[in-house]
This record gives sequence, structure tokens and C-alpha cells, in this order.
Amino acid sequence: MKKTHSHVSIDYYAYISGLGNWNTVYKVIFSLGALITVIAANSVFISAATIIFMLYLNVVIGKIHGMDYLRLLWVPAAFILLGGIAIMIQFGSGAGSLFSIRFFWTRLYITTDNLRLSLNTALKAFAAISAFYMVTLSTPMGEIISVFRKVRVPGLILELMHLIYRYIFILSDTNRAQKEAAKSRNGYCDLKTSFRTFSGEIANLFVMSMKKADMYYDAMEARGYEGDCDFWEEKKALTGGQLVYGFLYGALLILIFFIERRS
Repeated sequence: MKKTHSHVSIDYYAYISGLGNWNTVYKVIFSLGALITVIAANSVFISAATIIFMLYLNVVIGKIHGMDYLRLLWVPAAFILLGGIAIMIQFGSGAGSLFSIRFFWTRLYITTDNLRLSLNTALKAFAAISAFYMVTLSTPMGEIISVFRKVRVPGLILELMHLIYRYIFILSDTNRAQKEAAKSRNGYCDLKTSFRTFSGEIANLFVMSMKKADMYYDAMEARGYEGDCDFWEEKKALTGGQLVYGFLYGALLILIFFIERRS
């Protein structure tokens, strides 16, 4: 099965993942627990351990190709790295800095504290995304919504989550078709033509999105939609093997915590 773009890839992996047979509630609790722990611990080593452990779950147990997993991390990684650089570099005299360079009327410099803060923040963000990917790359949206329904999240919010998520695919496919049509007509042959083509695509995408929204709603009504989406949910048992990974992750974090305290 060919994966055409990132949104489809995420949905694709959710259905083929080796973690797909895990209990959905357990996966959500595991992911949220890891996310909260990373934020609360504020430790470089705990963040790094979480990144490695979630990489192991997604790639080795979930059987996602390593390069595909790194490709999915690339987009958030770009924002994280830019944010880390912004935290690391300071303006001023540069006294007591590790590195400094003149920049117009001031200096750009890096200190040990800023470097440590930048590294900690970047790793914490990567660990949080890794924990989030453990659920999203192994659980279809319908199952995630069913977990939210069990904890009494308002139905209106759940409906919007589902509709917005599905509508992303519609807009993405429409935009991809427009771009391919423009490329076949040399719409991106030079910079001036590219700007004109891009502006036309944006305007056309807005019109097409309105039409697609009407067609989408008509299709839902034709299938008996009355304001509430019911999802088929497969019963997935919580096994001892699943609990072992949670225990190993918790034991790893406790070990790192005691090592940090002793050092």
C-alpha cells in the first residue's frame, strides 16, 4: 500500500502497527503518563530515556520502518531546533560566555546555562512528541475518541475532533490534485509564475473546501447522521505482556532518578 503524504501515513501506520492490538485505554494512559513525567521531571536523562524507549516501542514492537519514523519526526524537529537555537543564543556584552560573535552594535553569545537550558528544552519537547506518537501511530482516531467518550468529554468536542480530522484528508487530497495539475502545466517554472500559481491554488482551495464540506455533510445525512457519530470499537484485552513494557519504562525512570540523586 502506497503512502502518499504525511496525514495518510499517520493513519496508515495506525492500522498496521504492531501495537494496534494493545488495549486502547492502556496506551492512552501510558502515553499521558510518559508526557506528564517528562514535563514534571525536567531532566535531560529522563527525556533521552523516554525518546529511546518510545523509539523502541514504535520501531521494534510497532514495526514502523526507522526512516519513516524519523521522517514523521522531522517537521516538529524543525520547530524544536529553531526554538532551541533561540533559547541558546543571547544578545549583550557576552561576558563569561562560551562563545560570542559581534553582531552589528551588539554581540551574540552562548553561555553554559543557556546551552544547558536549550538542550533540556529541546529534549523535553522531543520526548513529549515521542510519547504522543506512541498513541497516534498505533491507534485509529475512532478508538482515541472512544477513550475520550469514556471519560465524559462533551459529545460536541468529540464530533468536531472527528470531523476536523477527516476533513484534513479531503483538503490534503484536493491540494495535492491542484498542485499536480499546476506542475503538469508548468505552473512552477519560475518564481513569478510560482507565486501566481500558489495564490490561485489558495483561492481555489477555499472554494473547493466549501463545496467539499457540503458534499461531506450530504453524504453523512444519507447514511443516517443525526448529530452523533458512533464508532465500531474492537474489544482489546489488557495482557501481561503489555503491562511489562509499562513496568520496564517506570523502572528505567526510577533508576535514572536515583542515579541523578546520588550523583
